[in-house]
Amino acid sequence: MKRKLILPPFLVLALLALPLPAQTRPAPPSPQAVKATQSAVQKAQKGDLQGAIALLEPLNQPEAHPSTLSLLGTLYLEAGRPKDALALLGPIADTDAAGPLILHNAGRAALALKQTARAETYLKRAAAKAPGSPAARDLGLLLGSQGRLEESYLALRPWALAHADDAEARVFAAYDAVELDRVPEAAELLQGMPDDDPRTRLLHGRLQLMQQRPRAGINLIEPLLQNGPPELNLSVRRYLAEGHLALGESKAAIELLKGKVGDDPSLAVLLGRACYRAGDPAAAIAVLEPFARHLLAGDPTAAAERSLLADLALEYGQAVVAASRWTDAIGALSRATQLDPGRLQAWQLLGRAQLAAGRRDDANQSLDRFRQVEAAQKSNIARLNESQSDTDDPTGRNLREAAALANSGRIDEALDRIRREVQLQPGDPRPRMAEVRTLLGASRSQEALKAASDAVTAQPGNPDHLYLRGAVKMSLRDLAGAEQDFRQTLRIKPDHLAAMRDLAVLLTTNGKKDEARQLLRKVLELKPDDAVAKANLAKLEASK
Repeated sequence: MKRKLILPPFLVLALLALPLPAQTRPAPPSPQAVKATQSAVQKAQKGDLQGAIALLEPLNQPEAHPSTLSLLGTLYLEAGRPKDALALLGPIADTDAAGPLILHNAGRAALALKQTARAETYLKRAAAKAPGSPAARDLGLLLGSQGRLEESYLALRPWALAHADDAEARVFAAYDAVELDRVPEAAELLQGMPDDDPRTRLLHGRLQLMQQRPRAGINLIEPLLQNGPPELNLSVRRYLAEGHLALGESKAAIELLKGKVGDDPSLAVLLGRACYRAGDPAAAIAVLEPFARHLLAGDPTAAAERSLLADLALEYGQAVVAASRWTDAIGALSRATQLDPGRLQAWQLLGRAQLAAGRRDDANQSLDRFRQVEAAQKSNIARLNESQSDTDDPTGRNLREAAALANSGRIDEALDRIRREVQLQPGDPRPRMAEVRTLLGASRSQEALKAASDAVTAQPGNPDHLYLRGAVKMSLRDLAGAEQDFRQTLRIKPDHLAAMRDLAVLLTTNGKKDEARQLLRKVLELKPDDAVAKANLAKLEASK
């Protein structure tokens, strides 16, 4: 789907108002050039691009004013002459003088010439100077085409939400959201979009599968098997097979994928799983073995790749266990447990294979590990509830993962994940609070103060943001600033327990013990088992 762009009047005026560095100070355009430019603008506004270009081309001289050159370059772009456009726009875009419109058009010209690295540079600069502009849209589409889905989604989602009539952007953003397992956001982006477009229909069907409604997903996707475009056929088969497997219909999944795997290990895993569940481990081995031999020795770094290889190792391992090929099973299942130590079934099967191979000590260790993992796992109901919660609240899921990263000392990775959530969900206070707490926990108090101040600016009436800023100020020994924030917090939310506790500590430090006692007593009225408040109040009472 291509988007036809025209040259609107505001763009012409913006091009003519191109800022220039002070040191260049070009001579103003001659009266003749001004007149020609004005006439060209009029022709461009009426859709006569060739006429406008004919008026400006004689002005394309070394001493020409940059605004004239930028306008001519933009007209070239609109007229389908990207090489000529980039020749004029590129030198301007490569300077600090270029505004977002020049940068965007230079990026579009570079894209048309397949100079993607150069296009990305221009579009990123344009989007940074004008967030929410069409440059962000084009940047998101470019990054998505390169498989950089997180970056694509960050650029594309705000534009897609703000421009409901841009179906292409909404579909691409929804695709990013689905691939990133952000189900509610994908549903929001697709809301109201008809299913007559095959890609939209496929995305709607995938959402049904992700929301544990396989029959509804199959009903949406199945017509695309006959009527969809050829380039979607493999994806259609993949998701139909997933739906049938979820319903226990293994033979239907096999029919969909048989002969279609090619060199795709994820399809091999899906078909191998279907064969095994259909009671044919030999067929599963035949599908999986070529991939297992070449892939399981690798050392993946990306989480998605590790997960896929763990799936491959487990599916292949259980199939060769069924064939009593104990050595092969031990190798595959050992790899599965290395890639994902929490795979309960892998530990159980590994112990079984080791025992059958006469490796009793190894088997005992594997089965001990199986029992440890099993004991640590939540009940089936709890895990199902948590899985549904993760589906319904991707921001909460990603913040939990960020907290785990921070706890393991990977602070910068945690912060990257948190800050993506800040960008994607600016109205959700949780990511901003997580950023402040993570920075405080890492003793990066100055950064925490900036993050807390940004949070207060974004949501001035949020008492939790005010409280956190006060807590950061307190850690920096700005006691007056901290007291001000704590009191403002309590004016907005009088029962904010953390603010009362910390304000009491601050007041105690400042010698205002009577007010501190009153605050701590109020905390205990609201929460009688608050151990911190009890201990602090006891100290104050003892000091009377």
